Amino acid sequence: IAFPDSDEKQRCQWVRQSYEHLIRMGAECIMLQKDPRQVLEWVVRCRGEEWLEKAAASGKGAIIISGHVGNWELGGSWIAQKGLAPITAIVRHSQDPKEKSLVDAMRNKLGVKTLSKDAPMTRAVNVLRKGEFVGILSDQHGGNAGISAPFLGLQTSTSPGAAVFAWLTGTPLIPIRAVRLAPCRFEIVISPPIEWTKGNDRDAAILDITTKINQSVEEMVRAAPGQWLCQHRRFREHY
Repeated sequence: IAFPDSDEKQRCQWVRQSYEHLIRMGAECIMLQKDPRQVLEWVVRCRGEEWLEKAAASGKGAIIISGHVGNWELGGSWIAQKGLAPITAIVRHSQDPKEKSLVDAMRNKLGVKTLSKDAPMTRAVNVLRKGEFVGILSDQHGGNAGISAPFLGLQTSTSPGAAVFAWLTGTPLIPIRAVRLAPCRFEIVISPPIEWTKGNDRDAAILDITTKINQSVEEMVRAAPGQWLCQHRRFREHY
């Protein structure tokens, strides 16, 4: 569905690579628990760091846009360990209390605070207004609360959360991805802030921002399809 021009052999290869990637990612996250600052050695190339530095220096914070592409946990940890700004990830917590506690503890050890996607919106807004960073993975299906926006050529429900936060606060939306080059070796790619206009029509602005966020995540997926969490039913309206 997402890559209609690819053949079955290529798609099977990407799926196999995705499973291998998830295994490596899990091992890497466990390895970082011993010494989170290893992440600074693991990132061997970085493009666009000046966008994060500028956002941190402005005191307005940043909304970090990414997807389940590359090692998304490592991206947040790298920001924290670089000391650019405190970062809070908006996450979908497990329904199992023990699993939730374990994953939160692992993320906290890496320097990343967490906030449930079901928490009041004001909590994320308050984080941004303190000049801190908020990280959002924007590639999952938005469910009944989402808005319809194009993603990889298909109209599909998309969470408008990041767009709403930007509209409310004027905080820059900065796309970032951590692409694996080899085991424990990554390139961080940071794109310029997404440009958008507030205007007088809130709903139109939210849709426009959400569409542009989807476009930025599309670029991440197309750059590393074998490192994308393709197992998630992103296009459930279509199958």
